[in-house]
Amino acid sequence: MGSLLLSVAQLTIAIILSAVVAFLSFYLFQWFTRDLDEWEELRQRNPAVGVVLGAILVATALILRPALAVDTTMWDVGYQVYGRVLLAEALQLAVGLVLAVFALGLAVLIFAALTRGIDEIEELKRGNLAVGGLLGGVILGVGLMISQAVEQVMTAISSFLF
Repeated sequence: MGSLLLSVAQLTIAIILSAVVAFLSFYLFQWFTRDLDEWEELRQRNPAVGVVLGAILVATALILRPALAVDTTMWDVGYQVYGRVLLAEALQLAVGLVLAVFALGLAVLIFAALTRGIDEIEELKRGNLAVGGLLGGVILGVGLMISQAVEQVMTAISSFLF
């Protein structure tokens, strides 16, 4: 019965924090693209911006997925395990969000520096789906590539805390 309650609590926390993380990743990405008003572009039905923002949300989910799994094999906490699992999950999601936004923002900035002939932000404003698809692919690729490294960080956090 205890593991069922823990699973329900983890599911509840995951749902709530996932919504918060989705909003924060979108909001923090806006900080990297100051010349682009994403909300206004979405209101204008700009599909290129929608593709990029959708890719950001999927990549963030890929990166943060390991944060929802708390490794308790090395813990020696007795009956306090439930509270500590939930605390570790929340802490891992917070650290993972920072890592995800930083890594994705840095990847987009590096990609933009390497493709000097294209002003990605200006092309997104114009609704260029080719550029939106390319940026979405870069973002998803980076998310897939760094998810394993983030999983290792999550394991280290879990073992360090408890």
